Amino acid sequence: MPERTRTPDTGTDRTGDGRTGDGRTGAGRTATGPTGAGGATGAGGLTAADVEWLTELMAVDTVSPLEGGPLDGAARAQRVFLRGAHERGFRTVLHQAPAPELLERPEVPAPVRDAARRDLAGFLAGQPSAVVALGSPQPEERRLVVNFHIDTVGPHVAPRLDGRMLHGRGAVDDKGPGIAAAAGVAAAFAEDPSLADRVEVQIASVPGEEGGAMGTYGTRALVDAGLTGRLMVFAEPTGGTFMDGCTAAMTPRITVRGEDSTDDHPGDGHNATVLLGFIADFLARKLGPLAHGMGAKLCVSGLHTGHAHNRVYGGGQLLLNIAYPATEQAELLAASLEVLIEEARTEFAHLHAHDPFSRRTVRDWRRIVRLDWLKRGLPTLDNRDREAEPMLTGAGFARHDGLADGTAFTCDAIWAPGPGRYVAVCGPGRLDANGAHTPAEHVHLDDLDDYARRVKDLVRAFADRTAP
Repeated sequence: MPERTRTPDTGTDRTGDGRTGDGRTGAGRTATGPTGAGGATGAGGLTAADVEWLTELMAVDTVSPLEGGPLDGAARAQRVFLRGAHERGFRTVLHQAPAPELLERPEVPAPVRDAARRDLAGFLAGQPSAVVALGSPQPEERRLVVNFHIDTVGPHVAPRLDGRMLHGRGAVDDKGPGIAAAAGVAAAFAEDPSLADRVEVQIASVPGEEGGAMGTYGTRALVDAGLTGRLMVFAEPTGGTFMDGCTAAMTPRITVRGEDSTDDHPGDGHNATVLLGFIADFLARKLGPLAHGMGAKLCVSGLHTGHAHNRVYGGGQLLLNIAYPATEQAELLAASLEVLIEEARTEFAHLHAHDPFSRRTVRDWRRIVRLDWLKRGLPTLDNRDREAEPMLTGAGFARHDGLADGTAFTCDAIWAPGPGRYVAVCGPGRLDANGAHTPAEHVHLDDLDDYARRVKDLVRAFADRTAP
């Protein structure tokens, strides 16, 4: 069906280009909840209308602008989110684009600044956050916040419902978890109207999590604005467990800026392909084990010089991504990288001492090789709370120490910690098993149903423990 959007303040319907899934039925597991395109569910799961809301939201292309997506994708999707939230009784707390000054902070990744520099007004207008709430306004200690990100990785994959399996971009990362959480919150307040005077539950729909943006203009802006709670749940796919630790990531860039030459005279130029290929291998051998020993993860990627077969490229770049569990490890790994680049120069010179085609590259290494950082200085998440954790376990979510076993991942929950808050990452499905960041991304509606019911129970548990 056409995407129907409504502005929060006027309620005027508008038509966009979003499409829902095809609604085909097929084999699926037996469970209460929608069958095929949807039917009424048991207490707290997704209804047919919820599934329709989710597929309509998934139909909007919200691939991050940092990955080539449309500038206004998040803005169009937020209108769909707000319309569905209003229909379920939520009120709008905030619907606002990020402020320009947010992008001037030193922790903002370079790709974000570059995208904003190309079209600042368009970028900001296209990346609003939306926050809705049920319950009367409360102080932070009686507020529960559920956060999910509206942006996705590329390419966009339209939604398709096949029996009880929902395919498409955002199914599990992260539109499916967000809508399931909203359904659970709405069910809790519908079943117990007294909650409205006891607690406030906010659902935050944010842009800027994917593409390396790291929440610097979405979640961080909301935290700065005081839209925080005693318990803050980030609805990311964790297999139905909750993690209270997250890594952060830094992105070093190694650039070669030399001179090209032709295949007729390959020794006349600087061969960035050979040089960067060597550095990639060297760092995989040297920095990789060091990072692993610290509980960090090294990803060697993004090597590019050119496409032709008959040209020596004198320029190019190599990107790394280093996910780290604590800022101390980040600082040590950053210092180690600088030392290793110098060691790489020595080894490269030794290996290519008698290579006539790399002689100039060896000689000019220090002049043409540069190390800089696209992303650096981001905080990590590592918090415990013996009063708040039982709220999650009581709702059926088991704690999972992802920092200890190496399964913790990076997300924008890193901006949420603060005095009096407990931050947990908790959602249905798994990044790997559900094909997140691949064309095969999917989620089973049973998993969304289960998550919605547990969120409903979490709202009750939160009210029982925090409200007078």
